[in-house]
Amino acid sequence: MKKKKSKKKLLIGAGVIAVVAVGGVSVLGGRSSGEEAVPQVEVVKAEIGDVQQTVEASGTVVSEESKTYFSPVNAKVDKVDFKEGDTVKAGTELVAFDKKDLEREQKKADLNVESGKLDMTNTINKSDKAVQKQKDAAGNASSLKQQVAAQEDYVASLKAQISQVTANAQAQAAAESARKAAEAQAAQEAAQQKIQQEYAADLSTYQNKTLPAYQNTLNELNNTMNQTLQEYNQSESEYQMAFQTWSADQTDENADALSIAEQLRSESQIAYQDAKRDYEDYKAQKPEAPVLSDYTGESSAIVSDGTKTETSSDFSDTTETATVTADTSALESELEKASSDLAELQSKLSSEEATAEADPGAVTEEEKEKMEITNNLAELDQMSAKELVEAAKKGIHADFNGVVTKVAVVEGSTTALGTELFTLQNTDKVDVTVNISKYDYDKVQEGQSAQITLAGKTYEGEVIKVSHIATQNEKGASLISADIRIKNPDEDIFLGVDAKVTIQAQKAENVVVLPSEVVNIGKEGSFCYILEDGVITRKDITTGISSDDYIEVTDGIEADEQVIRDIGSLQEGMTAQAVDASAEGADGTDAVPADAEDVVTETEEGA
Repeated sequence: MKKKKSKKKLLIGAGVIAVVAVGGVSVLGGRSSGEEAVPQVEVVKAEIGDVQQTVEASGTVVSEESKTYFSPVNAKVDKVDFKEGDTVKAGTELVAFDKKDLEREQKKADLNVESGKLDMTNTINKSDKAVQKQKDAAGNASSLKQQVAAQEDYVASLKAQISQVTANAQAQAAAESARKAAEAQAAQEAAQQKIQQEYAADLSTYQNKTLPAYQNTLNELNNTMNQTLQEYNQSESEYQMAFQTWSADQTDENADALSIAEQLRSESQIAYQDAKRDYEDYKAQKPEAPVLSDYTGESSAIVSDGTKTETSSDFSDTTETATVTADTSALESELEKASSDLAELQSKLSSEEATAEADPGAVTEEEKEKMEITNNLAELDQMSAKELVEAAKKGIHADFNGVVTKVAVVEGSTTALGTELFTLQNTDKVDVTVNISKYDYDKVQEGQSAQITLAGKTYEGEVIKVSHIATQNEKGASLISADIRIKNPDEDIFLGVDAKVTIQAQKAENVVVLPSEVVNIGKEGSFCYILEDGVITRKDITTGISSDDYIEVTDGIEADEQVIRDIGSLQEGMTAQAVDASAEGADGTDAVPADAEDVVTETEEGA
């Protein structure tokens, strides 16, 4: 924004040229009305300088370190010397315990050690008894196995005797049955041979007579079809010739010839279609060759008539004769008793084997070692309990300077081991947690310096952590959290209050820079305007980092190159004259071009 300038008129020479500055653009008029006015535009030079990005954010003051204290023993709380919100110094005693309860806890630890030793002795004794029972069962199982084996041999011999008696009784019947079966097989083979002969005769008739006669007729029909096709093609050609003649000379004679040619073509077409249909119909009537499987019905008929049926009947009678029941009642009675005895022995054996193979729950060497370790741990716990009791007798002290942010214990209450007592947050390690928008989070990095404004005071800070997980606020915008450590916290800092943070982000040194107002942003990127041979020309540029006032230019503009500050109502392609925006008169008037002659300048407040 330019300073407000007083209106003045400066007369130079005899001629008068009006220059009106509007939004950084001036119009230069000639001395005669016939000369065309040339507008002026303010220009600035690209310079070498530094650009420092800053990111503004607000956040909440939090402690970097928080510790929750728990009760080290089961005891009554004798004193609680704080309340929520109190500030405490490192080493301050905050909780004291009742000494009698502490001594009771120590006695309990002693009893736990003694109980563990007794449990180990009892477990080992039970294990020894179970192992002995397993050994006895293994011995009994060995004896029973021998008895079972002998009984199984006896049962097997009885079954063999019964089988032999039955086999002898059926041997003769089996021989007779085999004889009749052989006779039936011979009759069946004779019938099968007859079927083969009939099939061979029918196949010969098909191959030598039926199929050749069919093929001859089919060939004749095919020849007829081809002949009628040729005639049809000939009549089609004659029709086309007649049509061309008639088309060239539409006389009655040519019309009659065309009609005759069309009639002949139609008749030859019908003849061809009839011949083709006859050929296709007869072709579909091709006789099928005889198949051997089709003669199985005759085989069945032969089998069901005469000799075959009688042979089958005789075979059936022979089979019935072969089923003979021998008198084995005595042997089967003895087998039933022997099988019962065997089952009883096998049941006893299974029971003893189950006992011998079952896990007796014996204590392994590893388990013994584990129990010893457990007892040793109990002894260590006993020692630890003593140490905790001794420590508890001294009370609980603050590990650092801080603020009590949670109280979970009161004087006179009884706490169990591990019960939460209170939470203390460190005031010597304090951060500000801020949320960075998606437009700025890529500018913030760990290690960058920052200024924190809190309750009217400014503190130096440093970015110590940037989250890599975005969260969303109530409007759905994505935010990245960052932690800013306050390097020099003092007693004026309160946890949970709001603070403003200015992060010194990226910095570019000794680079080409332009004022922010001369850089435009379009759909295709950043650009600015320059005067090229007196014509306003768009110049595409590549930008780097930016601050509120300046933008780094990495490509497109070189140092000391002049850039138009604002083209105002002018457009690209129009002619203009440059005015150095930095060169103003001592009385506040705008400078005029070096080549202007006899001009009057009237200045107004810039746009």
